[in-house]
Amino acid sequence: MDSARLIHPIEILGLTTVATQYGNNKSSYTPKYNTKAHIIFNSESMVTSEGEILYPVNRTFVVRAYVPVIETDRIRWDNKEWKILSINKNQYYNNIEILTTLVNK
Repeated sequence: MDSARLIHPIEILGLTTVATQYGNNKSSYTPKYNTKAHIIFNSESMVTSEGEILYPVNRTFVVRAYVPVIETDRIRWDNKEWKILSINKNQYYNNIEILTTLVNK
């Protein structure tokens, strides 16, 4: 893996679930790990859903192989949260490719 490409600081947010006093579960994302990544800007294509035109935003984050990331985590980058769609471990380049989509709040 080319270390010079890891220039964008990202924060991995882990899912934490806490039981409230009434027996409900409250889920939130808390900071889990900070690292740097190479970001691949995937092409955006127009999607028509139920008569509405959408432009989904996807990014691929490439990090080192030792970064502790799982599918339920989220990534914070550029003051936005990104939901993880898939994680691909590449043994040849010794890295992890994380396909994400933008979370609208």
